Amino acid sequence: MKIDLKLLRIMGIAAGIIILFIIIIALFSSCVKNKKYTIDELENKLITLSKSYYNKNKDSLPNEGESTTLSTGHFISSGYFKELKLTSGATCTGEIIVTNNNGYYLYLPKLTCGNDIKPVTFVNQIKEDNLVKTGEGLYEYGSTYLFRGENIKNYLHFNDKIWRIIKINADDTIRIIENKKSESSTWDNRYNLDKKSNTGINDFVANNINSRIKNKLEEIYNKEQFFSDEVKAYFSKQDLCIGKRAETDTNNDGTIECSNLIKDQVLGLIQVNEYLQASLDENCTTTSSISCTNYNFLAKLESNTWTLTADKDSSFKVFKLDYGLSLANASNTSGIAIAVNLSPNLLYKSGTGTLNDPYIIK
Repeated sequence: MKIDLKLLRIMGIAAGIIILFIIIIALFSSCVKNKKYTIDELENKLITLSKSYYNKNKDSLPNEGESTTLSTGHFISSGYFKELKLTSGATCTGEIIVTNNNGYYLYLPKLTCGNDIKPVTFVNQIKEDNLVKTGEGLYEYGSTYLFRGENIKNYLHFNDKIWRIIKINADDTIRIIENKKSESSTWDNRYNLDKKSNTGINDFVANNINSRIKNKLEEIYNKEQFFSDEVKAYFSKQDLCIGKRAETDTNNDGTIECSNLIKDQVLGLIQVNEYLQASLDENCTTTSSISCTNYNFLAKLESNTWTLTADKDSSFKVFKLDYGLSLANASNTSGIAIAVNLSPNLLYKSGTGTLNDPYIIK
């Protein structure tokens, strides 16, 4: 049998190329598994891998309002890493928390790396920095925590904007408001039978019919220019307190406003009682108290805004915030500073809460 030397030579070269390719792949895989990362690079890598995992295992995703975790050990055992190593030499362990907020999934790596990097929840950082019993700061109020005073460290940089933290709710969601308005709008401009004019109707929702302001909030939520899907994943649903109050009402614990609720909303506006609670002036007793502008960070927002709270004694007036509180026809135009509740699982990244060094979350 005659051997074709040329064919053998070609086959030998091909085999050599295949072997070399396998060696290169093995070396590359080894390098990837042994790669060292900065903490931001590692967190981003874990988020990408987690999204890929859940894309293939959709049944494992949490239900709305719930969370699940994925251990970093899963990715080591799956061959993506030999170990999770930082450029500093520290080894990391932990988990990725996945939360379903209104159908949008928030991925948060919670890592401990050596002795220097440990996960800190945003809620705990706020409390540690600001909790007080007198003076300006964060006050424990029943099962919630309220920011009160004027010169307080409650600035947050989020979604490329500056926000102010209003309070920590009982479920550890964090209530925030934009420091500058997103939009301007009427609260409502429908025809009012009582006034026989288009002064508006001050029902936020009545008989399943939305006010103009509620429609506007829904419009803002659905516009990508305001909130991307990635940002929406940070928002927890809230119950909007739309009870009406009179100018003479002195109760500021929220029972008046929350006597009428709309459940499971995302975007809202500030309530009148939240403005009253934020002032440290003992003479701040009603909506008409000028003293409420004293020692009150909400009186110093950089734009005016409508509130959720309408006037109990009329069918067309609504409270708005413009340095102080005032009643205006619903058909007037004012700002819309969005108020939202942030997810309770957020992790602190940096910042001290001042305007020049605002809080930043992971």
